[in-house]
Amino acid sequence: MTKSNRVAERPISAEERLKQVPFFQGAPTAMLQALAGNLKSRKYRSGSDVFHRGDPGNAMFIIASGAVRIYLPSERDVVLAVLRDGDMFGEMALLERDTPGRPDLSARSASARAIQDSDLLRLERADFERVFNQFPHAQRAVIDVLVERLRRTNDSIQDAYLLEVPGRLARRILLIAEEHGRDAEAGRELGIRVSQQDLADMIGASRVAVNKQLQVWRRDGIIEISRQRLTILDIDALKREYPLLP
Repeated sequence: MTKSNRVAERPISAEERLKQVPFFQGAPTAMLQALAGNLKSRKYRSGSDVFHRGDPGNAMFIIASGAVRIYLPSERDVVLAVLRDGDMFGEMALLERDTPGRPDLSARSASARAIQDSDLLRLERADFERVFNQFPHAQRAVIDVLVERLRRTNDSIQDAYLLEVPGRLARRILLIAEEHGRDAEAGRELGIRVSQQDLADMIGASRVAVNKQLQVWRRDGIIEISRQRLTILDIDALKREYPLLP
């Protein structure tokens, strides 16, 4: 029997996972090592809930593998984001505190659900605070992440008021491609499976309207669609659909 020449992939350590997360980029090695020792692995089946809107927020999560949908539950759920390997969510729970008379301040502002079998790394607020207080100079990196999140929230509000469906859809596809995409022979794949209903929920439109616009772009040679996988063939043409994009 011949031995395989394939080299097994080296598992990514907890410290390396933290380095990949923007929230902790720039943090000193000693801080990352201390935090890594407090990460706890949790497995979630596809379709299971990680937490619900209104639940007490006392931990953040990093996706080691799988995918998670962040959404606002309603008659028709509003999808805020679809996250995958290396992404984090629930990080506000590390910074918020219960306030007398206002216990809702630390409650989850959205729900999270695994949409693939997922392995998540959980970091409790108490563990984070104990380590974080030992490294006050690392607070700048955290502020930078919060500023970026606020900017994106403002952009989304601006889109809702100023853009029609084509502009909102183009922006969302471009953001997904930026965060999760990978280069392919034909163009740039989104990197995650996103249904037309997911896209509709993300931009506050109907699935019919999203399907109609996607078909226009497909006929124009701007995108390619196959089995819930979308590839951008002409990224410049798609950017022109979103005039506010820098």
